[in-house]
Amino acid sequence: MHDTSSDPGLSDLVLQGLGQLEQGITIFDSQLHLVAWNAQFLEMYGYPARLAFQGAEFSSFIRYNAERGEYGPGDHEAQVAERVATARRFERHQVERLRPNGMILQVTGTPLPGGGFVTTYTDMTARRNQEARLQELVNERTHALQLSEARLKLIADEVPAGIAHIDRDLTLLYANKRFAAAYGRRPEEVIGLNAAEVLHPRTLSESAKFFEQARRGALVDFEMRIELPDGRIKDIRTLLRPERPSSGEVIAFYLLSIDVTRRKATMSALMGSQKMDALGRMASGISHDFNNLLTIILGNLVPLAEELGDGDLVSEYLTPAISAARRGSALTQRLLTLARREQFAPEPTDIVGAVDEICTLLRSSLPRGLQIVQRSRAQVPAAVVDRAQLEMALLNLAINAKDATEGKGRILIEIAPYDLPPEEADLLHLPAGPYVRILFSDDGCGMSAEQTERVFEPFYTSKAAGAGSGLGLSMVYGFVKQSNGAIAVQSTPGQGATFTILLPSVELTAPQPADQPGPAAGPVTAVDPDAPLPLILLVEDDQDVRRTIRRKIAAIGHPLIEADNATEALHLLRRIDAVGIVLSDIDMPGEMDGYALARRIDSDYPDVSVLLMSGQASLSARDSSGTTGVPLLRKPFSDAQLANALAQVCPAPRQTDLAKAPGRKDLAQ
Repeated sequence: MHDTSSDPGLSDLVLQGLGQLEQGITIFDSQLHLVAWNAQFLEMYGYPARLAFQGAEFSSFIRYNAERGEYGPGDHEAQVAERVATARRFERHQVERLRPNGMILQVTGTPLPGGGFVTTYTDMTARRNQEARLQELVNERTHALQLSEARLKLIADEVPAGIAHIDRDLTLLYANKRFAAAYGRRPEEVIGLNAAEVLHPRTLSESAKFFEQARRGALVDFEMRIELPDGRIKDIRTLLRPERPSSGEVIAFYLLSIDVTRRKATMSALMGSQKMDALGRMASGISHDFNNLLTIILGNLVPLAEELGDGDLVSEYLTPAISAARRGSALTQRLLTLARREQFAPEPTDIVGAVDEICTLLRSSLPRGLQIVQRSRAQVPAAVVDRAQLEMALLNLAINAKDATEGKGRILIEIAPYDLPPEEADLLHLPAGPYVRILFSDDGCGMSAEQTERVFEPFYTSKAAGAGSGLGLSMVYGFVKQSNGAIAVQSTPGQGATFTILLPSVELTAPQPADQPGPAAGPVTAVDPDAPLPLILLVEDDQDVRRTIRRKIAAIGHPLIEADNATEALHLLRRIDAVGIVLSDIDMPGEMDGYALARRIDSDYPDVSVLLMSGQASLSARDSSGTTGVPLLRKPFSDAQLANALAQVCPAPRQTDLAKAPGRKDLAQ
């Protein structure tokens, strides 16, 4: 360091050089006397030029600052003494000072080898302001990113799917709430665990090949049935998507699993409904012709058997044929019931009482080695069902259990009220609320998963060929569905089966009025033997069927005339006044069917009774045009059924008044 005091020219050069710096600078000697400085120093601090001269004391600058409040309130001399004492230690230091005017100065002091120190003053205001703006921007971006992550987390947690991020070693890097909850945990509890520590072993084993494909970069979609730790079984559709950074190498993959159990149950129910509907259409289509055939067969075989009397020929040939024809009629009837074409009369029913009665019947008819146990809770509400069909359903279940147990074991029937929760009701497509639950269990051979899935299908049976029609459990299914209930089965090979039936209670469903059926088989209505039997007009387009029915009517004693169709029948009614009953088939060729003919007769010939007959699946007292109150007779029918139906519609004796019916002639004429 040169002593500039002995060389004025050098001092000026030093000051001029220091004046070219952007920073302020001062040099103080070991006595803290000012040796050199530049204008930037004075300008940064706002010092007057008179303070700066060679030999000026360091304390004079400090005192000037203290007096103008640079160091805040306090004793000025104490403030000066403190800072001078610090400077005399000649230690390297660097501090930033915020001046009252907002300027930020960075003061860096460096000791000199010969004593004293050189200090630089750097204006950091612009830099610190820029850093502050950058930090503010970073904070804003960080906050926005946090909000975005929070939104994405909320969406990921609320979306109806399990989501996970899994690395190549099958370690869980992320999991949303639904994924973790499926395994009874929280997201933070599964993150960092290996998939083998979370997934069920069977699920992991079956998923391993798909995980491997994803680790190799493939887009994978698959469905499988998984078992959860709590024992629940779910049908899951899973999508795997590989994660590739800029290098292109797969480092992890994303997993998204969707619970499709409800969708598959809905599709299964839809397919079952479509099968039942197809069966109904098939039954409706063939029943008319089939029942007409049975009418002809039985109408000829029965009189033939009666004519021949008892004998080997009858017992060997005719009796089995008649029995087979009647079984065919019964089978058609079961098909029609299964297809939901029969009359259904739901009413409030004491389920416990109905089960008591059917159990009494079952105990006397099932093998003694098959024990029937019934349990019921108190205050089981009444359910809205057709009692006869309920008993038939329980009978079918009992027969199924008898076959499954080979007549040795136990049937347990449990009845209890059941409050169907909304989530389960949604899955079953039923209204939530009070139901009656029937658990029908047996300890028989059980069923495989495939058999369980198909057990309610029409014509499906696991029995040996010829041992069953495959309609029993289908009829149970049809009854439950028609009752607006639900049925399910749980079974394992060798461990029996449990059928769970839910039936709506009276609190949930008001009883619906049902159409009353027409005349049914029963005791023949008594008829005055002295009263003349009315003339019957038989309207049937099938000649063979007409011939058979003609013989039945003649056997009862009615006189009759015949017509092929409705047009011919009306022509005869206009000409013959003695007709008292029109017995007409419903399905006939031409513009008018039996319903239309019945309406025409009711309008033009109110004194003529009408009895309709049909072999169709849908047999109702009402057609699409509103015809009501017309008695109906289902083909094939017995002589007793026909006689009973005719007796019910037989008009009161009347005198023929030709003046009131111009153009009509009495048959006796």
